[in-house]
Amino acid sequence: MPKTKSTASAAIKKSSKSVKKIGEKNKPLKKNKTVIVDIIADEEFNSSATDFSFPDLPPKNIETYSPDASAGSDLPDEQPEIDQQKRFFSDLVADMKNKSDQVDSSSNSEVNSRKVRKSLGLYRRLVVKFVILVLVLAALVTYFSFSKLTIIITPQGETIKDSLLLKVSGQLATTTPGENDPREAVVGSMQLVETQVEKTYPASGEDFLGQEIVGQVKIINHYSKSQSLIATTRLLSPDNKLFRIKEAVNVPAGGEVEVDIYADKPTADLAIGPTTFTIPGLWLGLQAEIFAQNDAPFVFQQKTVKYIKETDLQRASDEASNLLLKQAAEQVASGDQGRYYLYTLAAPLSLEINARAEAQQENFTAKASGQVAVVSFSKEEAARTVASRLNFLVPDDKELIGFDKESLVYSLENFDIESGVATVKVSFSGVMALKQDSEIIDRRQLINLNEEQIDQYLQDLPGIKNYELKFSPSFIKKAPNLLDRIQVKINKL
Repeated sequence: MPKTKSTASAAIKKSSKSVKKIGEKNKPLKKNKTVIVDIIADEEFNSSATDFSFPDLPPKNIETYSPDASAGSDLPDEQPEIDQQKRFFSDLVADMKNKSDQVDSSSNSEVNSRKVRKSLGLYRRLVVKFVILVLVLAALVTYFSFSKLTIIITPQGETIKDSLLLKVSGQLATTTPGENDPREAVVGSMQLVETQVEKTYPASGEDFLGQEIVGQVKIINHYSKSQSLIATTRLLSPDNKLFRIKEAVNVPAGGEVEVDIYADKPTADLAIGPTTFTIPGLWLGLQAEIFAQNDAPFVFQQKTVKYIKETDLQRASDEASNLLLKQAAEQVASGDQGRYYLYTLAAPLSLEINARAEAQQENFTAKASGQVAVVSFSKEEAARTVASRLNFLVPDDKELIGFDKESLVYSLENFDIESGVATVKVSFSGVMALKQDSEIIDRRQLINLNEEQIDQYLQDLPGIKNYELKFSPSFIKKAPNLLDRIQVKINKL
């Protein structure tokens, strides 16, 4: 028994020492001093438990320690010390429990606060992401729903030229089996017209002979007797300029006679205006009664002589044919504006000219006669034939937008008087442009292209005069990525 008491007392003292060490835990330790604490635990310490207990100690509400019967009652001296240690450990356990509860409470409060803040941040981020996603979806829906590109094209008119042959006869010709006739049949007529013309032509040849003064004067006679004047009679102006008359004249008493004048030495200063001339060859008493006057100024000019050139005769010969054709047109013309007439000589013409080359003549006369073949046909029928050929020449993606039937040019190629058939060549032209429904633009090539890329694509396409790009919305300068949102419109010229 004494051994047992000693053992228990030693254990209590050791525990007391250990508690003291625990209580002194917050005190600063001395340097280079090691403290070794031995704690003997009967059971494993459970940190998660809400109640801290020591199995080898009595409950807190027990004031006295009662050892078991086997220990005996021979320890009265150590009873107060045991009660003091019990209270100490009881208070320590309660204090530790309170601190643990406070720590747990503050920890839980902080954790809950952090959880709340984390949840609010998470919700805020989710809301922001949702709003952004909605805006993106709205932008995509708007783009695909309202994005549109309209291309308005003004086509370039293209001129097409060609010619065809018309077979003009009294009735529509039927095609003979095996016959390959490139001519288009047109109903028309043919006739021969006898023509004759005469025309005077001026000579174009000219030789320079010198200079001369040209003019006329009136010889006035106030005397009671007539006065004869010979050619070369002198006339003297008030400033002593001398002229002569070209022909002899007889001036009756009280009358007057006109006569041409000339100058012995023509100079430009002799071209004088209207004035009165004296006749120095007359008796001095008659000079006041018989005198000369000019109403128009004299003219200083080159003195030339005309002659016929070879080219004058050739011009007359060439023009004779046209004169005969013109004469035939005047004879045939019936006022029918719906028919077209062509004229050509049916045989070589007959030409007579009353002059020869180098002959000194002011002019000459040419006479021509001959037969003219006249071919006529309906303008409207010929125009329909030409229009059909033009429409045949126009490609499928284009249309004929301009054709003036008055601009057709006809020429008579050949004719046969006996059969009454003539071949007429007609030259024509028209203007074609793109159809409004033509697929000149491959819309698939425009998907997702920007404005500059679309410009480059359209500028390389033929047949486009100008174009206009209309983006919708206007601030989106890019073609939609859906084919049906790209439209092409072609203006009609």
